[in-house]
Amino acid sequence: MKETETARHAKQERELVGRNVKTLREGQRLTKVRLSMMAGMSRQELTKIEAGEANATLNTLVRLADALDVAPADLFARQSGE
Repeated sequence: MKETETARHAKQERELVGRNVKTLREGQRLTKVRLSMMAGMSRQELTKIEAGEANATLNTLVRLADALDVAPADLFARQSGE
């Protein structure tokens, strides 16, 4: 992949993870404040992840998955039609 393709792909993956985190959070009726507390991060960091603006570390993704009671791979799952 060219660098621009790699950057575009990384952005798409960040956005996918962000959408999935938000969908899971809302499905469990959790506020950003509550989920961020459960995952040991700031609300601002969670907001950036959900918006696809932050490069979350593996550790952060595992903590979010644990807080949401899902497998880390679920954060990267594509929904039908994507």
